[in-house]
Amino acid sequence: MFFEPSQTQFDLRFRLFGIGVRITPWFWVMSAVLGWGGGPDLDRHFVAHLLIWVGCVFFSILVHELGHVVAGRLFGSEGHIVLYQMGGLAVGSSALERRWQRIAVYAAGPAAGFLLLGLVWGGVLLAGTAERGMPEMAHRAYRDLIWINLAWGLLNLLPVWPLDGGQISRDVCSGFWGDQGVRISLGLSTVVAGVLAAHALALELSPAYGERVLKLVHEWGSWSAFLLDLGGWYVALFFGLLALSSFTTLQQLEHQKRQWDDRWDND
Repeated sequence: MFFEPSQTQFDLRFRLFGIGVRITPWFWVMSAVLGWGGGPDLDRHFVAHLLIWVGCVFFSILVHELGHVVAGRLFGSEGHIVLYQMGGLAVGSSALERRWQRIAVYAAGPAAGFLLLGLVWGGVLLAGTAERGMPEMAHRAYRDLIWINLAWGLLNLLPVWPLDGGQISRDVCSGFWGDQGVRISLGLSTVVAGVLAAHALALELSPAYGERVLKLVHEWGSWSAFLLDLGGWYVALFFGLLALSSFTTLQQLEHQKRQWDDRWDND
């Protein structure tokens, strides 16, 4: 699920700044599902809003992956971009020997998104256009771009495999504790992803829990809403799968370590 998908005849392919880009049909489907939310209401602009959302998701994720690939190229690593149902991949961009270079490549994706966020916000500010005075569709695109590049960018920096923060966590822990660091980062990933999955599930199933979270958002300020109000079945499933993936990988590493220790003792 979190590796490069097989190519199909329905993929969209093009090159951008000499970088190969491939988009699977499932990318568009999943983007639309995320924008669909609880289903269309009586708003006559629903289709337009959905198309704006999909366009903002596409542009934001493409910029994010370009950040990875461009950073990789600076260090001599070639890469290409794949947009698929789980988001985006910068394939080959972090194939580097030096740890600090890999960390820089991992961080370059969220950094590109934050840069886009700053350009969008700064552009509106410099134009002297109040948010409420913007045309409806422009306002919709503005809010979608702000949300995607802020909330998704911050979530992507969490120490959860295989998100960018999880990759950074792995290399940082490995730098301090060697092979044991990989297991430490996987354990951390399992806990963080599991907590987020449980939190999202509780928000969906427990009105009382949701009220307490909403109270915290009011007390802490709107800046906390992106994380505290992170609920829904998709979020619960997504982080639940990441927690399960981290846990099973950790179990496999522990099993391999025991087998290696047994062979060493027998020899």
